[in-house]
Amino acid sequence: MKDFLISPLTKKLIVRFSNKTVDLPLDVQKKIDTYWDELLQSGKTYKRGEIFTVTKKGSFDDRLEILVEKTDYAHYLYCQNIDTLEEYGVHIIHTAALVETSDNKTLFGKMGEHTSRAGIYQLCGGGIDNDDLKDGVFDFEHNITKELQEELGIDVNDKQRVGTFELAYLKEGGPTDKMTVVYRVILNETSEQCMAQYDAFVRQLQANGETEEFGEIVALDRNKISFDNFFNQEGIKLDEYMKPLFDYLAQEAK
Repeated sequence: MKDFLISPLTKKLIVRFSNKTVDLPLDVQKKIDTYWDELLQSGKTYKRGEIFTVTKKGSFDDRLEILVEKTDYAHYLYCQNIDTLEEYGVHIIHTAALVETSDNKTLFGKMGEHTSRAGIYQLCGGGIDNDDLKDGVFDFEHNITKELQEELGIDVNDKQRVGTFELAYLKEGGPTDKMTVVYRVILNETSEQCMAQYDAFVRQLQANGETEEFGEIVALDRNKISFDNFFNQEGIKLDEYMKPLFDYLAQEAK
């Protein structure tokens, strides 16, 4: 396993689509197909949608360039839950939003029981898709703007609510070697005010016959003691980037 690496993202990030689909050996593809069939037979209703995996990375003085190929959700889930597949593994790049309030709290959520990542604590965010692809390059700001609206009801263009919206950190390494592109969102409201806004957002979703992504929202004081008390709980399920990122934030806050 590669070590976790968290660093400020100060260079321009360019993520290009190679216009290629991952080519897997027949025996590997058969394992993935069998696993997918078992999931569906067990009652799962997952969709075998497109996933993009990093195949090349280049760092230059003024920019970070990344190349991705296309695969699918079955391949991704197999690598997450069964076997990393080493050279044939899926190494996604995705967004995450570090949402902070005016009373110095950091917000994140626990995925709802109806989702494919039920019970896992993670920041608001998501994987890139064709909707984010423009002239062969992925628009990460478009992606995280969409995720913030869909998951937390936060419109980054609402200057009354949002004081800061900026690209902040990059996480690399870890057990699946995925990349997390972290944006920082600082709200012009307290955690209590934010939760009231979120509750109203959830009520509107439910009135429209929709279900919220997060089953629970957590607001932690932005300090090492608060972070450690939460992340060291026995049995807690976290997205792999969460603790390394929050450990980095605690060090940065000193």
